[in-house]
Amino acid sequence: MSNDNPIRLTAATTGICNLPGITPASANAVSERLSENHRTHHIFFDQRGRHNHLVHNLLAIYDLGAPASVINDSYRRESSYQRDLSAVAPPSSPSKVDLSDPAQWKEYLGNPAAYGIFLEYFTKEIEKYGYETVVNKTLFDRSEKADDMLVRLFSGLTHPFIHVGYGLEFRQPAIVAEGLSMAAAQEAWFREFLISAEKKSQADQGDTTLVGLINEIQGNEKLRLAAQWEEGNKIKKMLQRALEEMLSYASRYKVPAEELQEKMAESINAVALFTAAAQREDKEIKIDFFYMHSHNSSLFLPVYLKQDWISEANKVRLLEWKTRINLAFYASQRAPELRIDEIRNYVPKEKPETNPWLNIIDRALKVKDDGHTAKFVRACIVGEKTCAPYQEHEDKGFVVRDDMWIKIAQMCIDSVEAEGEHWAMGVGFDEAWEKYGPKEQY
Repeated sequence: MSNDNPIRLTAATTGICNLPGITPASANAVSERLSENHRTHHIFFDQRGRHNHLVHNLLAIYDLGAPASVINDSYRRESSYQRDLSAVAPPSSPSKVDLSDPAQWKEYLGNPAAYGIFLEYFTKEIEKYGYETVVNKTLFDRSEKADDMLVRLFSGLTHPFIHVGYGLEFRQPAIVAEGLSMAAAQEAWFREFLISAEKKSQADQGDTTLVGLINEIQGNEKLRLAAQWEEGNKIKKMLQRALEEMLSYASRYKVPAEELQEKMAESINAVALFTAAAQREDKEIKIDFFYMHSHNSSLFLPVYLKQDWISEANKVRLLEWKTRINLAFYASQRAPELRIDEIRNYVPKEKPETNPWLNIIDRALKVKDDGHTAKFVRACIVGEKTCAPYQEHEDKGFVVRDDMWIKIAQMCIDSVEAEGEHWAMGVGFDEAWEKYGPKEQY
């Protein structure tokens, strides 16, 4: 492995799943490929702002035990359509920009073309102070600037939250710099929702479970019907038309500091529930694309919350914001009825006699996508582990328990292996299901 690689993993560098299969060869492969990505590729692969998933993809399959050959093949496939970092013209040369100047920071903030400028800035800051200090200053110091960046961390379907999370999970300063730069290049249209929900929560009672809030959202017709099928960004449209209704539910989710771990587990449980149970009884199983991102990003809650350099108050705030975003995601796709028995009674396509997780992981590593499937499986593994201490707390909102985590992962794998699109779009809308066939029986 080259000594000048900015991303360096060894066989001892395991992720949160901590599974067997990581070898010196796989660690070397992921280090080489992601270092190349860091040096040469932009964080958005097109002008629409769609994200470069190479970090997410390769680290997910690496953590699941992918051999070097699979890591290299995935990189070759998914790097083929990325844009060169140098080809995306920044507003001006990075050497002429001083982002420590508030005026210049504001000038470039939210501009995807400025990603390279932010990357150079955050790289130097992290080299100087360490990523722990830079993350705290950038996201958590409760200043107007930090609050703005914390909002942007959840923009772009939570991709910056995921990306920084990967940097923390694998202890890679260069990936943390990428994630912070991605956040700085994102829009911040979640600001009014997140800031208003936080202010409103100070007066509201946090007296219900997340499952209870989901049920209430499902019953609110104005909120449920706020976004229309033909609209692209349904989350944004929903918040524009029904902000007060959404705030009335989001503000009631509160995290007492002494219940931080249990509330984190409840958040992970609830998002897995609405991601998997949003099905139609007469249709084949499909997972919603937007809900999938909420589920996949929940994996990083335990990563952030175990960092001893993030204060307890900021951990509480991060969990509250992430969970309120989850609720908004659920509402935005027409808040579909949740069919919990679709999970409980699910009969998988394959029925291995030994550990079903091994079958799921093996199949996930064979899926040729940009990493969403492997991320989904990782989130289920972490969800099962995180929620295990609360198995008997269904009255507190822990509906997903026992073998339901395995079944949710099996639903995902069976669905993406089927012909056609891997993910459904907007599962609360009748139109989303028109292209899908009847439920298969295995």
